[in-house]
Amino acid sequence: MRSSLTFVRAALALLLALLLPALAFTGAALGAEHVPGEFEFRMPKSLTNVQVKAWIKKISAQYGLDPCLVQALIEVESGGDCAAVSPKGARGLMQIMPGTACDLKLADPMDPAANIDAGSRYLREQLKVFGDVRLALAAYNAGPDAVRKFAGIPPFPETERYVAKVSNRFIQLKTGGNLQAFVKKVLEGQPTGQK
Repeated sequence: MRSSLTFVRAALALLLALLLPALAFTGAALGAEHVPGEFEFRMPKSLTNVQVKAWIKKISAQYGLDPCLVQALIEVESGGDCAAVSPKGARGLMQIMPGTACDLKLADPMDPAANIDAGSRYLREQLKVFGDVRLALAAYNAGPDAVRKFAGIPPFPETERYVAKVSNRFIQLKTGGNLQAFVKKVLEGQPTGQK
């Protein structure tokens, strides 16, 4: 029990160290396209939120990712719209570009489970390469070459907003929307409801 509490505290410290710098972006800096906490997956009638969340949970576990991070990325990328297509051609829930889809051997980017699988593999790859959640998110958005070129988050307003949005939503999902209460529970050794 003591070692699991120590682990949770260490994980929380790491989470805060990695993501709190992104909290500097608030309000107008985050844009008004999506209001975190007001998210609902926009599914075709044949799918349900429960099905998509089950895929997120299963696929995240398969690749050693936090399901809250994958869900946050999906919310920001596509707003949960399985049929989303960006002006640049990114497709599906995790908004995978055609070239990346080809590299990941993703035959149908509009297949929600396959899209989550491919996007999660790509995110895991960026986490392995950069070893930092914020840099991995920046690479997911702007490409790994841009992160290497700038030796950090590229100074592109879109990428800076993206990293902040995903980070903020991740923290909300991870903490149940109340960071202070979550931290207090961890420090007091109380159950947080997080695994």
